Amino acid sequence: MSRIAVRFARVEPRRRVREPVLGVLSDLPRKNCWSIAEWTGQATPDGIQHLLGRAK
Repeated sequence: MSRIAVRFARVEPRRRVREPVLGVLSDLPRKNCWSIAEWTGQATPDGIQHLLGRAK
């Protein structure tokens, strides 16, 4: 995670990026925002979608 953490200027996105990365690396049968959000315990995939699509 330290390799990609330097790509994020703020602490919040750095912390949030860990969950989707671990979800992609997991053994989930389908890897999309919904399944990764459920796997991490989030109610909706909004945070992951914001990070992937709109976060700077």
